[in-house]
Amino acid sequence: MDIAKQIIDQRINIILEGNEEIFIGGDNERNRSKAFLLLGVAAYLDIDITEAVQYLTDGGNDGGFDAAYIVEAQDSQLNVVLFQSKYSRKLDVDSNFPANAVEKAVNTVKCVFDPSTQIELNLQSRKKVEEIRSFILDGAIPYVTFVMLNNGLPWNREGQNHIDNAFTGQSQVRFEHFSHADIMRYINKEQVIDTQISLNGKAIQENFNYKRVILGRVSVMEVYKLMEEFGDSLLEKNIRRYLGKNVVNDGIAETLLNVDKRQNFFFFNNGATMICKKFSFNALQEQNWIVKTNDLQIINGGQTCRTIHQTVKENPDIDFSQVYLLVRLYEVEDIENPGIIQDIIYATNSQNSVDFRDLKSNDECQRMLETGARDLGYIYKRKRDNVLNANVIPSTVAAEAVFAVWRDRPHLAKYKRNEFFDKYYSFIFDHLNAAQMIIAVLIFRYCDNNRKKTTHQDGVREHRPYSQYFMAYMIGKQILTSFNIHLQEITHNNFKKIKDYFEQNKESMYDKAERAMVDVLKDYFNHDNLSEIDGRTMAAAFRRFDIMERYLKNEER
Repeated sequence: MDIAKQIIDQRINIILEGNEEIFIGGDNERNRSKAFLLLGVAAYLDIDITEAVQYLTDGGNDGGFDAAYIVEAQDSQLNVVLFQSKYSRKLDVDSNFPANAVEKAVNTVKCVFDPSTQIELNLQSRKKVEEIRSFILDGAIPYVTFVMLNNGLPWNREGQNHIDNAFTGQSQVRFEHFSHADIMRYINKEQVIDTQISLNGKAIQENFNYKRVILGRVSVMEVYKLMEEFGDSLLEKNIRRYLGKNVVNDGIAETLLNVDKRQNFFFFNNGATMICKKFSFNALQEQNWIVKTNDLQIINGGQTCRTIHQTVKENPDIDFSQVYLLVRLYEVEDIENPGIIQDIIYATNSQNSVDFRDLKSNDECQRMLETGARDLGYIYKRKRDNVLNANVIPSTVAAEAVFAVWRDRPHLAKYKRNEFFDKYYSFIFDHLNAAQMIIAVLIFRYCDNNRKKTTHQDGVREHRPYSQYFMAYMIGKQILTSFNIHLQEITHNNFKKIKDYFEQNKESMYDKAERAMVDVLKDYFNHDNLSEIDGRTMAAAFRRFDIMERYLKNEER
């Protein structure tokens, strides 16, 4: 029996036992499938399980996807990752991902990303689709990754035919299989990689400042073999999240596939930067070194390496053996010069927008929040974790909540996640204490849970699926007003009093905020019947600052 399957099944038991509030209702098998989906989404996106909950859409009329991750990127690009999950309790049987499920996924992509088509959806799925379509109608170009998640084998030839018939030659869509083995790599991410790299031709090795570096070139096939063997474990210290198909990665793939440009790939690409604790090679050999490395990591060029792996895998008939990539290999230990590895990572990645969460995790303010939260009975996670518990607060969730509730940016909080630990880091975390952070998270989580509930109230019914960030912001303002204090006056001294007040009055505060938002929207759209405003227009409104201005003006009246 596959041991990895057993461990995943055991992990599902732990998730179910410790988080009954997430799995309310439904039979045991349905809840097990949901827990597997949650674990798979967290693993694929490399996020905390607590954060992954908000992306789930599973249920009747889910439109062919069980979860959706949407993030706005640069150059009018919209990155969308959709998930479909199939979990089997037969741990001793390896079955393929069903071909009919692949066919359904293909039809889902055709429908979701064409705003002119009609599709029957549940509330959560409809909300995601209308968000996507609102971006498309604003001119965004979607790049779609459809992840087939199961604890078995990939789809068979019949399933692949469904994909090929619909999307051959279409660079905006790709399908990817993600299994229990991939989830295990996420769970065991602290893998130490001791391996060797074959360099082609002459290379340069230098010693300076008590450090060693090699500059050389490797075959694209060498990169493919490394990624095939170790996968994302090689990218543990790479702070750039791989987003599948996008403009940059498409350009890399096109160069590799172009027979005229392929041979000059070395000159067209910035290459990869790698670090290791120690490397060795035969210095008596003039060229074609085989370099043995301890604890190897790719810290820059991760997207290039993943795109190389994907392109080579999808094109087995092409000879890539004479296509080369520049490699910089540093032998660096963090002992004599603490922080140097993080400095190198930052310097080699700072030219582009990246996810700096791991890089910032050791900042003093992050450590202070961790300590302060612990003293107040909560666990603040500075780094990614696969623990799911109501008292656990990932730094990403904290940033999202604080940005919306206390920093007056509810219109940006949802779609600027990739910039929380970069562009907005100081704005979010400077002068933030644990009490303020926890209150913001409690408010945000309450509002996010409420958006999933159905209501028959006119006006509220129309905006509830999209307005949770504004509801959190408005409740935060109500709390400050009720206590007649400023944000900086929320400390550990009055934390319990404010928390208790929120718990006792959250329903009435939420109701007040929702009714106030109805008035704001009627004014904003200059229309008394919000049911006549379609979901795409409503979703788009909550991404714009002018609705925030309208709310503030209404407050002044």
